[in-house]
Amino acid sequence: MQLAIAAFFNTLIYFAVVLGALIVVHEFGHFIVAKKSGVRVERFSIGFGPPLWRKLWRGTEYRLALVPLGGYVKMYGEQFDETVSDTRGSFLHQSVWRRIPIVAAGPGFNLLFAVVLIAFIHMMGVPVEKSVRLGKIFEGSAAAQAGLQTDDTVIAVDGKPIERIDELKAYIVASEGHTLQMQLDRAGQVHTVPLTPRKDGDTREWRIGVELRPGDMRVQHSDPLTALGQGFAWTWRITTLTITGFGKILSGAIPLKESLAGPLGIAREIGRQADQGWRNVVFFAAGISINLAVLNLLPIPILDGGHLLFFMFEIVLGKPLSAQAREMAQRAGLVVLAALMLLALSNDVRMFYNDVLHRLFP
Repeated sequence: MQLAIAAFFNTLIYFAVVLGALIVVHEFGHFIVAKKSGVRVERFSIGFGPPLWRKLWRGTEYRLALVPLGGYVKMYGEQFDETVSDTRGSFLHQSVWRRIPIVAAGPGFNLLFAVVLIAFIHMMGVPVEKSVRLGKIFEGSAAAQAGLQTDDTVIAVDGKPIERIDELKAYIVASEGHTLQMQLDRAGQVHTVPLTPRKDGDTREWRIGVELRPGDMRVQHSDPLTALGQGFAWTWRITTLTITGFGKILSGAIPLKESLAGPLGIAREIGRQADQGWRNVVFFAAGISINLAVLNLLPIPILDGGHLLFFMFEIVLGKPLSAQAREMAQRAGLVVLAALMLLALSNDVRMFYNDVLHRLFP
């Protein structure tokens, strides 16, 4: 019971830190670009509802509010019906080309945050394979015919050293069925075994019929420049995968009810990642930051993407959309967003029942 309580509070702390960091980074993007653009920022809030803490500093009220599931930046002159005396510091009185970076900065900072997190992990060191060990040998496979055994460690293939699973797979796929000379460490003795891959009937790829497992591990550190490049590469890859995932959700290829998670679902996953170590939590936070950026760029009114869509109309039409049109669109966007939040909450409740209540009351 004590371990369960400790795990719960551990998860709660990780959840608060991750969620808080993502919100601060997102809102700071809007905040700093607005400031640099000459727009007055009246409020920087983490959370919604009544303030728990607030402080006025250099013309901006900083506050921590009761409901911590989000945040916002209140800019001077951002409402059509707002009385404005200082047009130079008013958001709506800026040119559309100045307003676009202010709105896009929130998602943009989330993407940059993911880059920084991944770069940080690579600088601190990432566990990578130092050797490849053979797992289960499938009966009748090329590996079985060659006499390979479970727990053999692969040293080299055709004289070229092997350290990682993907390296061995690449050699096997590229073999085109030609015999490979595989050097193995078996219980401290070195053996060289001829091995001829076979083409899989389903995938049409060359395989040897064995499970591959990581052997010894080492921590690989990257210098800052290399780590930054790895951060950009990883963020680009995950961003494209996220956009593809959203496309599949919209097309119905992925059921909507299986793809949304609310605060409880995110907290549960953070707890699982925390069990595997802090690096997993940071990787997960980077992934969530990317998801937050892509989600906010969807062209749904009240989201950043919705505002950017309004700006595109303004550029094409040569004037802003009417206040009535914007209000109607924002009401529709609010309905869509509320429906998505309810669906995510229902998924959380179902998950909570399956994971907890079902065990207590089967």
